[in-house]
Amino acid sequence: MNVSSNEMLLTLRSPTSGWLAAVICALDEALLDPDFSDQHRDMLRSLLDAGQVPENVAAASQERLHQFEEAVQTLHEAMVSDAEALFEEPAVQTPRLKLCASAA
Repeated sequence: MNVSSNEMLLTLRSPTSGWLAAVICALDEALLDPDFSDQHRDMLRSLLDAGQVPENVAAASQERLHQFEEAVQTLHEAMVSDAEALFEEPAVQTPRLKLCASAA
């Protein structure tokens, strides 16, 4: 079944299309990643065709998603830190004066 973009856009206007939108957003991101292989696509198709996700697969997916989110967060924090470092003002060394007293 091929669905046109217009049909998809109309469906996404429905207040009950939240999960559809979430899955499409995730799929859009995945399709941009070269590591999302043909094998991954086939597995996703088989889950959709089956109409359910086995409980052990759902549990393993939750754990893997948690690890993925942590990796993304770590990468994001490193990138933000690096970007902030680019805009930091270099520390300016102020000259220090020493007072010397001599007894004459």
